[in-house]
Amino acid sequence: MTKTFKNTFLKIKSFIRKVDIKKRLFELFVFPFYLITHPLKGYEEFKLEKKGKMWVAITYILLMILSMTLKQTSAGFLVSTPSITRVSILKTALFVIVPVCLIALGNWAITTLFDGKGHIKEIFIMLGYSLAPYVWLSIPMIGVSNFLIAEELQIYHVVLNIGIFGIVYLAFFGFLVLHEFGLFKNIVTLIATLIAIMVILFVGLLVLSLLQQIYGFLEQVYKEYIMRTS
Repeated sequence: MTKTFKNTFLKIKSFIRKVDIKKRLFELFVFPFYLITHPLKGYEEFKLEKKGKMWVAITYILLMILSMTLKQTSAGFLVSTPSITRVSILKTALFVIVPVCLIALGNWAITTLFDGKGHIKEIFIMLGYSLAPYVWLSIPMIGVSNFLIAEELQIYHVVLNIGIFGIVYLAFFGFLVLHEFGLFKNIVTLIATLIAIMVILFVGLLVLSLLQQIYGFLEQVYKEYIMRTS
């Protein structure tokens, strides 16, 4: 029994060494916080020293989905009406993933025309990191919201607004440094990015509508064929 326990302990210890928990925690928490306090220098290291990790970006996207799901199911009744039956994890996931992908694609397309230096992968990772402030603040506040009274509800909204500001703050400096733009050029390309996103959405909806019409037409042809041959 003692030998089995010892072997298990040694395996766990070996696994921890291989995974390098300290390094993972640094990448997941310390470096994103460093980006908040030193955005210009931090994003230079993010780009030049390859400190931006895809797994961290995906983790924060997943945590953002978790946060929004918990808000619908576990927040205090003054904040929202919790309902497990009405929650769609797929819709929540799309609500997070689609905007991130659209912004990454739209910004990359626009900044390519403006000689931006950022690659689409770097933009995607940066956007994932930008969600960190909101995730850090929103998940604890969902628990706190269950103990707030009406007079204290403003605290909840202020904290979440700080989280939203954190997303914008990190994304703004991320675009600035990744593309090596000046302040004015960065603002112009961000406005152009919004226009590009609207164009992408319009084209996407147009294609979707066309596909639905084609599907409806083929379905009708098939039904008529079945009726005539039966």
